[in-house]
Amino acid sequence: MTTISGLTEADVLALSQAYAEPDWLRDRRQEAFKAFSDLPWPDNRVEEWRYTNPARFDLERKVRNDGDSGLPARRDGIVAALGDDVAGRVRIVDGAVVEAASAVDGVIVSDLASAAREHPELVREALGSVVPPDTKFDALNLAAFTGSAFIAIPADTEVDRPLAVSIDVAAPGAVLPRVLVVAGAHAKATVYVDHGGNADATVVEVVEVVVGEGARVDVATSQDWGPDVDHIGAHTGLVGDNGDYRHLEATLGGNTVYIRPDVRLDFRGGNAELLGVYFCDSGMHVEHRSLIHHNASQTTSDLVYKGALQGDSSATFFGNIRIEPHARATSSDQTNRNLILTDGAKADSIPFLEIENSDVVRCGHHSSVGQVDEAQLFYLESRGIPREEAARMLVFAFLNEVMDRVELPGVTETVMGEIEEEVQHGPTALMDQRRR
Repeated sequence: MTTISGLTEADVLALSQAYAEPDWLRDRRQEAFKAFSDLPWPDNRVEEWRYTNPARFDLERKVRNDGDSGLPARRDGIVAALGDDVAGRVRIVDGAVVEAASAVDGVIVSDLASAAREHPELVREALGSVVPPDTKFDALNLAAFTGSAFIAIPADTEVDRPLAVSIDVAAPGAVLPRVLVVAGAHAKATVYVDHGGNADATVVEVVEVVVGEGARVDVATSQDWGPDVDHIGAHTGLVGDNGDYRHLEATLGGNTVYIRPDVRLDFRGGNAELLGVYFCDSGMHVEHRSLIHHNASQTTSDLVYKGALQGDSSATFFGNIRIEPHARATSSDQTNRNLILTDGAKADSIPFLEIENSDVVRCGHHSSVGQVDEAQLFYLESRGIPREEAARMLVFAFLNEVMDRVELPGVTETVMGEIEEEVQHGPTALMDQRRR
């Protein structure tokens, strides 16, 4: 296979042919490739990449779609925590789907190519409708996605167990996974998308979720890469009339991770809740760049992201709430808090509001970057708790304020367990040394 930077139309056509895709999907790939070819490679002079230099991503790695089906499944992460208690499962290894099965009648769990052949009426309308090929990397993914997952929940269907997607990296290269979730009217489902593994790898990913009228979809995405993985991801929900979309983003590992947790409130009465936690260790750089787009009246949203940083790590949160002129009586709020644990760590927090309508119920933002509170430390120390242990307890409590809002099986315990392990084994010289 070719590299990301060397992708050609012939490569795109060869991929489509290898997957035996229908003509319309081949044409969709070609349209995306034209957009990819026309768009310039971004650099840090454009606003979207001001805080994360795209030169950090190795685009010369070869695109893989030949994952090892015999590789054992990971024993950690939010999907592993479910065991066999899932309604369906897709497993993607090094760009190849090695498992795809549904355990619930009527619920479709498949790779995208198979779904495009067997359920063209569902895939054709939804694919690219949430994350179109408007940016260089989104166009790249739609043109050349390899390992892919398709999940469809029929109207009026409630799935009482999570639907699980795992994306693993075990060998060097570039992988371009795509996950498409379609929930029909008044459906209800929970979807986990878990990322893990370590190799010299570049991951360019899209997760797009279509929430039908009156439907509710809870999505939990977790990135726990090893230190050699770079990840660019667009995780976006499109919410229908009176629909509900809840999304948790847990970023716990990787080298450079650039995620766009967006939501499009294009229909009246849509509601979104975006929750995020991130823990950054030495050498790690993370950016979450979120757009909450109120594009219809009486839509509501709430975003809460909290992160802790140690070593020489860095993190950026850029959150934008956009309210269009025709979107009346909207309610929205966003909060980002960052906890700096060591002198070398750095966090940037940039909340942003674009309000083009005076008929707003509520719209606000809250942002902070700081250290562990000295008064709280003193209180715990006065109760006989060693200073470093007290600091770890406060870090855990700081992030748990977000996780307490997550009511998904296995997620809170798994994520907080992984964070606790990082805190226990990380630097313990917390805060400014002048405080000692």
